[in-house]
Amino acid sequence: MRAHASPLLAADLPLDENLPATQLRAYAGDVLYTEGMPSSHLYVIKEGEVDLYMVREEKRVVIDTLTRGHVFGATPQLLNGRRTDNAVAKTYCEFYLVDAEGLESVLDNTPKLLRGILKTLAMRASRASEVIASRVNFQPEIVTYAQLLSLIGAAQVPMQARKADARSAAQPVIARPALAAVFAQARQLFGHSDVHIRHILGKLLMLHLIQLDEDRDGAKCVVFSPGEIVAKARKAGEADPDNGKLEYEYISVDDFAAMVDLDRNRVLQKLARNELSEDLFTFRKSEVIRLLDEKGKKFFQERRVKAPEEFCDISDIEFADANSIQAVLSRIDSYDLGKLLHVVEEAAVRDRILGNLPRTKRAEIESEKFDRVDEIEVRLIGEGIIKAIQEKMLARRS
Repeated sequence: MRAHASPLLAADLPLDENLPATQLRAYAGDVLYTEGMPSSHLYVIKEGEVDLYMVREEKRVVIDTLTRGHVFGATPQLLNGRRTDNAVAKTYCEFYLVDAEGLESVLDNTPKLLRGILKTLAMRASRASEVIASRVNFQPEIVTYAQLLSLIGAAQVPMQARKADARSAAQPVIARPALAAVFAQARQLFGHSDVHIRHILGKLLMLHLIQLDEDRDGAKCVVFSPGEIVAKARKAGEADPDNGKLEYEYISVDDFAAMVDLDRNRVLQKLARNELSEDLFTFRKSEVIRLLDEKGKKFFQERRVKAPEEFCDISDIEFADANSIQAVLSRIDSYDLGKLLHVVEEAAVRDRILGNLPRTKRAEIESEKFDRVDEIEVRLIGEGIIKAIQEKMLARRS
């Protein structure tokens, strides 16, 4: 890194012409400062990109990526404080450095209210960064939820049964906590929304780590082996697409949908079908822009035609042949089909299902009214249908 004085400042950067500053050049990978170092000056980015990060549990947590015109390096004390994060050049960079003395002379002529605002903003940014870093979970969420279920199950299963299970090679002891209790514990411990909890439990269900059942009162319960679920989840989590997510700059699902002119639900459906790469699964902005430049919006909007062996959810029914669909749907209860169609939003999927039903069965289904349905139950119905269609198509091919 090289520094030299500069009397000239770019007009579009947030600096006054009479404020003394030096220039600094840095190359990709150069560390600008580390957490705990004295905060002797501020940085203004003239060119390039900078990652701000914290090190927690011996891993780097990127909390922000800054570009041209951004100012960083302010501590809650503003002057004579210590760095609360780390900064590294992500690309080749050029900076203006404003030292503490120069900044102090400017602040002396600043109204008290503005000085208070600046200190408050610096403090809030520091606290927000610490919250981001401290709340990152470095293991896949399916493992975290498996650990929660293991604890719930261990509390439910008597100690004697667990000891007998450890000594025996027979069937493992099974726990059956109420689904509502699992949701309550996850909300309390993790602060996750019901939608997110349902998503993770759905992953565990698809990996056959848990099953859903009903107790004697008809309430939903989660069925699993407390002694086995964590080890199995760790093995499954080794290939989890969320690993390495801290290396990316994120954008929201809504921002991604707006960039590619796609409905938000359509984006979520394409993710669920594994039609987008792992880089896009994390919504890395640079990767989205690259693909937009290379392939255009049609890349995101058009569905890739799937072979039977690739079918994974009910939306793939649009790629199935009519004979297989009709043979499978003829064996499905009308009430179950009604519940499925109640939550299916894609017109193509609804038309494909209804168009392959006899007129009487279709009329019966369309007359059913549902105020509320269990989303996990409906997902299982859809998965059962598409799996049966898949098997029938593969059997006909062989």
